[in-house]
Amino acid sequence: MNAQMSAMNEKLNDTCAHMEGLEKEVKEQGKLLQSIDRLAMGLSRLDEKMGDLSEKITVFGNRINLMELKPAEKWEKIGFEVVKYLVLAGIGYAIAKL
Repeated sequence: MNAQMSAMNEKLNDTCAHMEGLEKEVKEQGKLLQSIDRLAMGLSRLDEKMGDLSEKITVFGNRINLMELKPAEKWEKIGFEVVKYLVLAGIGYAIAKL
């Protein structure tokens, strides 16, 4: 009977040790899952920030394009005014000759 009791105690001790090992593994896996969750949340925030940054870059690009076009518009207006006054001068000269 003692031999059986001692064998059962040994099996019980082995089972307890195995359970403790499993508990440690479960705790470690829980910590890993928490770390993965924090990483996922960080990536989500990073994705949001990248979207905001992309929008700002687009706005800046549009503003730069407008700035680049300003001098061209200025010279275009000057050219139009010069041609307009030349045409008016030609018409005025033609009317004066009549």
